[in-house]
Amino acid sequence: MLNKNNFIIDYKNKKPNNFKKYKIGIIGAGNIVENSHLPIYEAEKLNIINIFDTNIEKAKFLKKKYNIINYSNNIEEFFNDKNIDIVDIAVPAEFNHDLFQQALNYNKHILIQKPLSNNIETAKKILTKYRNANIKANVNHQMRYSPSIKAANYLIKKNYFGQIKSFKFYTHRKTDWSIWPWLSKIDYPELRYNSIHYLDSIRCLFGNPNNVKAELIHSRNSILDKPTNIYVTFKYNNGLTGVLDITHDSKKKPDDWTAGFEIIGVNGNCKGIISSMIGNGTSFPDKIKFSYYKNNKLNSYEKELEGRWFSESFAGPMFSLFNAIEFDIQPETNIYDAFETLNLVEEVIKSQD
Repeated sequence: MLNKNNFIIDYKNKKPNNFKKYKIGIIGAGNIVENSHLPIYEAEKLNIINIFDTNIEKAKFLKKKYNIINYSNNIEEFFNDKNIDIVDIAVPAEFNHDLFQQALNYNKHILIQKPLSNNIETAKKILTKYRNANIKANVNHQMRYSPSIKAANYLIKKNYFGQIKSFKFYTHRKTDWSIWPWLSKIDYPELRYNSIHYLDSIRCLFGNPNNVKAELIHSRNSILDKPTNIYVTFKYNNGLTGVLDITHDSKKKPDDWTAGFEIIGVNGNCKGIISSMIGNGTSFPDKIKFSYYKNNKLNSYEKELEGRWFSESFAGPMFSLFNAIEFDIQPETNIYDAFETLNLVEEVIKSQD
């Protein structure tokens, strides 16, 4: 028998009580800031006090749209705003290293957009700087903070499924890459800016694999000559196996796109839906359906989850950073952890046929 919604899962990102004390300045006024960062920060009543972008008119536009206290005319003016506690860096990764260094120079805490870098060598430089710094920094790997991923993580940690034997993550949709024209300059744009989310979530749920094998596939919807479809297999020393299957050239209508995951354990299994990647991303909520055995009885549940990956989960990395500053701990997707995710990206690239 399938029970709906009457199973308690702790999956929501909890806003710290002291959230108002942290004053946030944002570098970047592009699509991701306008349509993901700022709408959720505004909904959560976070304290955004400054924004800067090299496109001053766009920064002024977002200042007005989201009632931000101030905008800066140049980067020096921005960093000299002594009221800023946290710098939210949301620009293409090629600029991350220099902006990270500047934020360190001004002793600001940092939330930085993923990927940590477009290459592993620059990421190592950021890692070294962070190791010697006296601030907290989190990386905006927000997929693992999303409802269905956090719900699955809760169930796995509570051992409802027993030892995990296999998993599959998948998305089959049509993506309009023209929104991000700068991606054409990246060697593996889909992998470094989209599938990296899935790789990070896989690491969060199951740890680092011991072996990966990848196919990076071209299609009519590729970015210039760069592949945008991906198929990766994972193997772990404990016998766990997994698959990541991502395509961006679906011929189906948007409402028939599919996105989600399946996780199978010796004592149960679950299936999750990642609603942000289907249709317009807002037609229905994330869901999780799961079963497990207890006292030789099969218990089955289906639960609708509040919020989505895009864009409610963007609050999660910031909340984690607030807690890290307050309690002098590392935030969840900190620089060290993000480096491990980027290293997995490099392993995937090296493993391709």
